[in-house]
Amino acid sequence: MEASGTAGNFAGGVATPGRGAKEVSVIRQRQAPSAANLPHSHDREEVMVVLTGTVKVTAEKKEAKLSAGDALIVPANTVHWIETIGDSEAEWFLAAPAGVRFLFPDGRVASPARAR
Repeated sequence: MEASGTAGNFAGGVATPGRGAKEVSVIRQRQAPSAANLPHSHDREEVMVVLTGTVKVTAEKKEAKLSAGDALIVPANTVHWIETIGDSEAEWFLAAPAGVRFLFPDGRVASPARAR
């Protein structure tokens, strides 16, 4: 996994168009204790499945605490971010349709190589 651009956050493609997938993008993400990614949304629905650790996902004004084995569906265009809770790293899979874009509140649009 490579640094994702946010301190303490690492990500890598598992099943992406660049790895032969035609319709889906699956990313494995790892985040350090107390780290959080930036608020963002996607132009497509995203599914998160926690593998290890505990995270707090804030989506719009709602919060959900997720641990290993938990899953969450984030609707398209829903601003959200993920914060690791506790003293351990957290790791999860993210799945979305191929070509999913990351949309930031400041107007930036990203399509990271790990998702392509």
